[in-house]
Formats: sequence, structure tokens, C-alpha cells
Amino acid sequence: MEKQEFSVGDSSGETKKSECTEEKFVWPWVGLVANIQTEVDKTGRRVGRSGSTFRDELIEKGFDPTRVQPIWNFKGHSGFALVEFTRDIKGFENAMNFERSYKSDGHGKKDWEKGVHLRDDKPYGWVAREEDYNRGGIVGKNVKKKRDLKTLSQLQEEEERKMVQLVESMSQSIEMKIISKQELEHKVDETSRVLESVELHNYQLNETYKQEEVEKMHTNLQGLYQQILAGHDKSMSDLETEREKLENRARQIYINEAEMEKSRLEIEMNQKAMMEQNEANMEAMKLAEKHQASSSLKEKEKLHEKIMEMEAKLNETQELELEIEKLKGSTNVMKHMAGSDGDGELMEKMVKTQMELEARETALHDKIMAVTQKERMANDEYQEARKEMIQQFWKENEDLVSGEEIRVKTMGHLDTKPFVLAVKKKLRCSEARAGLKAMELCSFWEGQVGNVHWHPFKVDESDGIAKLVVDKNDLKLVKLKSDYGEELYNEVVRAKVEIVEYNPSGGYVVSEMWNLEKNRKATMEEGTDVMLKMRKKLVAMKNKRKRR
Repeated sequence: MEKQEFSVGDSSGETKKSECTEEKFVWPWVGLVANIQTEVDKTGRRVGRSGSTFRDELIEKGFDPTRVQPIWNFKGHSGFALVEFTRDIKGFENAMNFERSYKSDGHGKKDWEKGVHLRDDKPYGWVAREEDYNRGGIVGKNVKKKRDLKTLSQLQEEEERKMVQLVESMSQSIEMKIISKQELEHKVDETSRVLESVELHNYQLNETYKQEEVEKMHTNLQGLYQQILAGHDKSMSDLETEREKLENRARQIYINEAEMEKSRLEIEMNQKAMMEQNEANMEAMKLAEKHQASSSLKEKEKLHEKIMEMEAKLNETQELELEIEKLKGSTNVMKHMAGSDGDGELMEKMVKTQMELEARETALHDKIMAVTQKERMANDEYQEARKEMIQQFWKENEDLVSGEEIRVKTMGHLDTKPFVLAVKKKLRCSEARAGLKAMELCSFWEGQVGNVHWHPFKVDESDGIAKLVVDKNDLKLVKLKSDYGEELYNEVVRAKVEIVEYNPSGGYVVSEMWNLEKNRKATMEEGTDVMLKMRKKLVAMKNKRKRR
């Protein structure tokens, strides 16, 4: 800002007054106008030109006064008026130009004091100074109102002091803004570092999960294969032991002809049961072949249910195989007894029956293995169909199913809202800080939920049925509940239960069709119904665009 300097000069070339006799001006700047013509109105009071009219005349001359105030006494208009100017250097220049104008026209203050006004009726004007301020009467009284006497040096010093104060105030304001800017930049840098750290952490977690998933899948397959081999060896060993026990016990038992007949009848009944089981297996194979030729999702589900029934019958068949083994033992006993009695015809018949049973058992076993393989293939196709439906008809057209009861749910995904509420409640901090802290906390628990080595569950057999329940004494869950409350604890438990149920080996979130109304996994039939609705909406939208 420019420094204002006040100076006053004489248009006639007179020298300036010395500093010791520096003249004082009335401030705020004001001019005096005298010899304003007046007249007596009907009431006997003197009236003259209004202040606004006189102000407009002065504005036209370029003096820019802010107001012209006529001076009134008990008789009316006194013939004097005060001309007010702005308080700045521009107002001072206008006031001095106002004075010089009247002085050059021979109607200045000195001309007024000499009595020149007695010879004409023109107004006289000058800038009010110390003698006008100290003047008596109505004029001096009006000049003093809300005004003071100041030299130009005093005004200049005052302006300089105000300028210094303004500069200091602006400097302080600038420093405060610089400090505030630095603090904001620091907060932005800190936030950026936190976000980068979170992104890096998430990336590392994803990479770790992918690698661990492959390794764990391979390990699980190896373990399962070893378990199957060990189970098979144990079953064969147990069967061999049981067979030896039966043979040893049979040698010590007296078997008469009635018992042999009973054994023969049991063999015939078992043969009949095996034939019925064989027919059921053939029917299941036909259903499987029908499944391969059909692309309908409903038929796949019906086939799956039929195969489940077949698996139940398979268990019965296994029991039947065990019974056959027992009958083999009885047959061996009968062979021994028949050999001792010399009944060759009975011996030949029993050997033939045993060979037929073994042949049927082998054929039945081969058919069961074939149907089991087809059931696995059908189940794989079923799961692929669900994945394809989720990807193409829900995720890619999410806006079309916004009002439907069947939606896609991300199993094992943590909702951030309970984390933000819990952090704000505990730390009592701002929204931004709570959001950052909640993001870090949520990222940590996402890693815990996906960690397959963390298993906060236990087996409960209190009602006679073994079932998996949450271990409320798990150290991590106990600390979480103590630090952040019940709501956040329930959210983490929910996500962990979903991961264990839907992806226990991988430990990462998966998408699933979900019935929101019944809060359960949606069936393929329900998904197909919604898919058909979506197709109708898409067709209607295309037809609408064509009409446009």
C-alpha cells in the first residue's frame, strides 16, 4: 500500500509556513461557504438554497463533496453552509481545490474578511482552519461538532501508524496462514502415507492368500488321498479279521441240515435284494444320461436330489456287501461240512452260488463307481451354472435387480459402518480421523477373517448332536469385544462363520446368490425366475429405444 502524504501549497506562489507555525485544519475535512443569498418567506423565516442543490453544483465543478449542510439559527438560514469531504487524501485534495477555486475568483476567506462581499451577492468559500474552529457564534459551534484540529504532520504520522499496524496485522495473518498451510500439507502427507500403507498391505494380503490357497489345496488333496488309502486298508484288515473269526467260530458249531437250508434261503433273499438295487442303479444312470442331454437348470437340481437318494441306497448296498461277506463265511463252513458228509451235489451248488454273488458284486461296484463319477460331473456343472448366473445376470446388471429379493451377497465381507461407529465411540475424534482408524482396523480384521490358521470354534455335543459353535473364550474375540463393543464383535463373527461355511480352504470372500427375505442361500429355481424377469426388462428397454 502507498504511503499517503499530505501537502498544501499556495496557488499564488507564497512560501510554506515553517514547522513551528504549521497551520491546523479542521478534521475531518470541511469547507465553509458564506454569503449565501437568502429571502424571507411568508412565515417570516429566512430560507435559501438547499444543501443537496448546492452539493450537486459543487460535484459538477469536480470537488466531490459528500454533503452540504446549511447552518440555521433562530431566524432561519444564516447564509453559511458547511461542505464536508471524504477523510482520505483525495478528500483533502478536493477541499484544497474547492478553496483555490473561490480564492482565484476573488471570493476567498481574505476577500470575505476585507468586506468585498458587501459589493456583490456571490458566495465565498474556504477550507476551515483553527480560527474557524475557535470562532464564536452559530458558525463556530457547527464547525466544532464531531470534529478536531490537526496538522498535516499529525495526520501523516497517524496514517503511518495505521499503515504499520495494518502491515503488522497482515504479516501476522500471513504467518498464521503459512503455518495453517504447513499443517494441512503435513496432514495430507500423513494421510497419503496411511493410504499407501493400507493399499500395500491389502495387495500383500491378496498375494499371500492366492499363494497359500494353491499350496493348501494341494496339501488337502494329498491328505485326503492318504486318508482314503488308510481307510481302505483298515477296512480290508477289519474284514479279514472278521472273516477269520467267523471261520474259527463256524468250525466249532454243529450245523445241521435245517441250518443249511436257512442259509440257502438267506442267500436267495440277498440275491433278490441285489437285483432290486441293481435296477435302482440302472434308473439312476438313465437319469444321469438324461441330465447330460438337457440344459435345463431345474432338471439338474432334480437329478442332484435323485443322486442324493442313490447315495443313501449306496450305504444300504455297503451293508449288503458286509452281509455277503458273512454269507461267504457261512458258505465256507457249509463247504467244509458238505465235504465231510460227502454231499458233492450240494457242494457244487454252493460254489456256483458263491461265484454268481461275487460276479454280481463286482458288476454292482463298477456301476456304483460310474454313477458316482457322473454325479460329480453333474455337481461341477451345477456349480459352474451358479457362478455364470451370478457373474452375467447379477453383477453385470445390478441396477436391474435393485428391487428384487434375490441378490448377490459377498460371503465373508466386512461392513465398514460398525467399525466407524465403534472407533468414533471409543476415541471421540473427528469424522476424518475416525474414518482412517476404522480403515486400518477393518483391514486388520479382514486379514484375520481370511486366516485359515485362526479357528475360533469348538465342537458342542450338549444336545447329543455334534455341531460347530463360536468359541466365546477365544483371546482375539474377547479382546475385540472388550475394546470395541458387541456390534463390532458380532460383525467379525458373522464374516468368519460365512468364510468357514462357504470357502474354508481358500479363506477369501466369495459371491453367492442370496434370498434376502428368507436370509438363506437362493435356489437355482429362484435365480432362474429373477433371470427371466431381467431378460424381460432388457427386451422392453431395447424395444423402447427402437421406438424412439
